[in-house]
Amino acid sequence: MRIATEEVRLGGVTIAEGEAVMAINSSANHDETVFRAPGLLDLDRDHNPHLAFGHGVHHCVGAPVARIQVQEALAGLVRRLPGLCAAAPPVWKAGLTTRAPRTLPVTW
Repeated sequence: MRIATEEVRLGGVTIAEGEAVMAINSSANHDETVFRAPGLLDLDRDHNPHLAFGHGVHHCVGAPVARIQVQEALAGLVRRLPGLCAAAPPVWKAGLTTRAPRTLPVTW
C-alpha cells in the first residue's frame, strides 16, 4: 500500500494526493500491452518480463534457485511421462496477490 504524494492521472483514472494505492503484480503480469496472450500458460514464452520475483533492488535473491528447481522438476516430469499434456483448460485461482492454476487436469 502506498499513498500518492501528488495528484496523478494513470490509466485514465485520477489518483488524488493522499489517496491509498495498491499495485497488484498479478494484474501487471497479465498486461496485454506487454504479454502476447497473457492468459495463456506458456512455459516457452520468449518475451517474459514478469514481476514474480520483483524488480531492481527488490529482486528476490532466491530467484535463480527457484528457476532451477522448476526447470529440473518439469524436466524430470517430462522424462518420466513423455506424453504428458493438458486434458482440459486450467481452472484459475483468483486473488489479489497470486494468480495460479487451482486445477490443471492432465493425461499421458
